[in-house]
Amino acid sequence: MKTRVESTCNSLSAKLLRYGQEKFTGRLDLKVSTAQQWSFYLSYGRLVWASGSVHPTRRWCRQILYHCPEVNPNRIALKKIEPESCWDYHLMVLLARKRMINPQQTVVVIKGTVAEILFDIFQSLTLVSREKTLIQPSNDSVSSNTIETTVKKPDNFLLNAQLGVRPSIQGILPQTWMLEVEPTIKQVQQVWQQWSEMGLEDVSPDLAPVLLQKSALQEQTSVATYKNLVTLINGKRTLRDIAALIKRDLLLLTRSLNPYIQKQLIELVEVPDLIAPNFEDLPAKAGISTQKAQTQKAQTQKAQTQKSQTQKSQKKSDQPLIVCIDDHPQTCKIMKDVIQSAGYRFLGIQDSIKALPLLLKHKPDLIFLDLVMPIVNGYEMCAQIRRVSMFANTPVIILTAKDGIVDRVRARIVGATDFLTKPIDNQKVVAKVRKYHTTSPSKTDPV
Repeated sequence: MKTRVESTCNSLSAKLLRYGQEKFTGRLDLKVSTAQQWSFYLSYGRLVWASGSVHPTRRWCRQILYHCPEVNPNRIALKKIEPESCWDYHLMVLLARKRMINPQQTVVVIKGTVAEILFDIFQSLTLVSREKTLIQPSNDSVSSNTIETTVKKPDNFLLNAQLGVRPSIQGILPQTWMLEVEPTIKQVQQVWQQWSEMGLEDVSPDLAPVLLQKSALQEQTSVATYKNLVTLINGKRTLRDIAALIKRDLLLLTRSLNPYIQKQLIELVEVPDLIAPNFEDLPAKAGISTQKAQTQKAQTQKAQTQKSQTQKSQKKSDQPLIVCIDDHPQTCKIMKDVIQSAGYRFLGIQDSIKALPLLLKHKPDLIFLDLVMPIVNGYEMCAQIRRVSMFANTPVIILTAKDGIVDRVRARIVGATDFLTKPIDNQKVVAKVRKYHTTSPSKTDPV
């Protein structure tokens, strides 16, 4: 059985390597007997992109939030694209061209996307081979630009090549940003081997853990571990989502949860994919002259501006409110710029005496709290906030230049949720907000 499994995965790897060596340009469509399908895009033998699997939108959001925290994927509205285009790669091209992400970020997102898909393929092929389920090549006719790979029985997959197909009509990213086939495959094979050796072959990282027996789980874990589990596991986040959220290796995370899964204290369930980005009609029809298109675009923008002004007051109240309590005006100014740029409302409070009445009035969704302030320090303020029932579960993040063990312990005692060290780092601020406030801002930015 093990030989059959290894043979199938190695056979696919060999075929992909062959396309790389032959400098293939186009799309490779892969199908296994579970009816799952994936696609790889190559340009002159290098991996450009990959698509497929059960959660394409979750995967996109994970990769962007992890590697490009300054970009909020939930605020992107995309113009309509061709049905055959990959919307996620299409977005990558646009974000890169607008310099909203840099080349290094683009490459790691491509690597992460391709790695997730290769992992899913190796897992699917392993399970299919283990069950000895075979698939026969289709007798359906193929187009003139289609090459159908001959499939032997042990392979359990079909691989079709579509010549010249690109993932986006917007073009393609530079060749130096693409991936070499062989090292990419070897790296994922190593990860899958470790996953398999840990006895996790049947565990899909796209499943979401759910707490079944909280009382029994609490008895078998430390206070800190139980608190972390209850915070992270809500039945809506997959194993991959959680690993990305806490920036922990997926294998280590799953291995740590596996004993509780085996004891049926935690159950793994399927969850749906997230909603894909909005797709809007182009403002000007194809074939319109440049001058006319520019005029129409200006008129459209003017109309949209007028409309947005009338709706601004209504939308503004729907956006999450982030508060920063800090006696330094410069800190509040920096935080205001960062928070508002990320699409959230902001309220800066410099007088600690007035802080609590203002919090009761505005009811914020998250609070940044400076540790060292005159009259009332951060510890005392945090304790006061926690005494108010409506703020019992509101995230309170301590801002401090001191980040010692004693400071953290004392902050936890008075109810602080997390720490953020000074000086202010824009990306870390946004990452903290998204970590503790899952509701997306209502504003959308067309790309």
